[in-house]
Amino acid sequence: MRAPGSDKLLLAFFAALTLSSVGLKAYAGPPGGGLDSFRDEVEVQLASSLRAQGFATRTRHLRMQSSIVYATRGSCRLSVRDARLGESNATAYTLDAAGIGPVRYLYRSRVYESPPTFAVRLGRLQTELLDRAGFAADLHIPVAIASSPECGRGDFGLGDLRVG
Repeated sequence: MRAPGSDKLLLAFFAALTLSSVGLKAYAGPPGGGLDSFRDEVEVQLASSLRAQGFATRTRHLRMQSSIVYATRGSCRLSVRDARLGESNATAYTLDAAGIGPVRYLYRSRVYESPPTFAVRLGRLQTELLDRAGFAADLHIPVAIASSPECGRGDFGLGDLRVG
C-alpha cells in the first residue's frame, strides 16, 4: 500500500527530471560532427593526401551520401569516403566499391571490417566533452576504403583523419 501523496511526489520528480533534461539539451545545442559538418574539408583532405602519394584522383559528388574519392596509381585503384554515416550506409559503400575491392574502415589508426559505430560514438562524446570544457579537440573521421588487390591493405595515410 502506498502512502498518500506519493504518486504526486513521484510525478513531480519525473516532471522536474524531464524539464532539466530538456533544458540541458537546449543549452548544449545540436550535436556536432554530422555529415554536413566539415564535409568539404574531409573531401579535400582525402584527395590531397592521396595526390601527395602520387595518386591521380577524381571525386564523385553524391546528394544524400558522402562524396567518393577515386584514386589510381599504376594498377592500384582506391575508393575512399567519409564513413560517418556508418552502419546505415555500409551496404551503399560496398555496392559503390564493388568493382574495386572489399570495403574496410579506418578510424583512429585501427582497421575494422565493419563500420566502427561504437568507437565513433565514443570518440564524438570525448570530443564534445573536451570542447565544452574549453579544450580544443579535433574530430576523428572514420574512412571507408576499398582497394584493388594490387594496392595491398595499407591505410595510405588515411588511418587517423581529423578535422576541427
